[in-house]
Amino acid sequence: MKLVANLFLLALLLLSGCAEPEVKKSASAKPEWILNPSQNGKIGAVGSAYRHPKGLPHQRKIAITRALDELALQQGVKVSLSMSKSEQVVNDRASMAVAIDSEYTASSSVTAHIEQVWQDPYSQELFVWLLLD
Repeated sequence: MKLVANLFLLALLLLSGCAEPEVKKSASAKPEWILNPSQNGKIGAVGSAYRHPKGLPHQRKIAITRALDELALQQGVKVSLSMSKSEQVVNDRASMAVAIDSEYTASSSVTAHIEQVWQDPYSQELFVWLLLD
């Protein structure tokens, strides 16, 4: 009888370990502004960045820059980009040089403020929501 009770307890423990953990949607659900950054008549943009080797400050800076780029494009900023690449092989050794020149022209400046910041708890991707001032 004692053996049956112990086997029953062991089976319960094994089965309880197979249950899926409860996921809270509020903690992992993406905020609405990620897919709809322009709200209530205000123009907005979202920038994102994955983990950076130099830490959170650099990740945040990249996300802010991407959101500002999106706002600038929405406001009619013209972007000109040229890139040249040269490769050289000498005695089985290769070297490569890349030069990138970019130019931004706009009739007005773009100013914005950070409305919210959210980091995905699973992928660690950082999202920054900017609204045009």
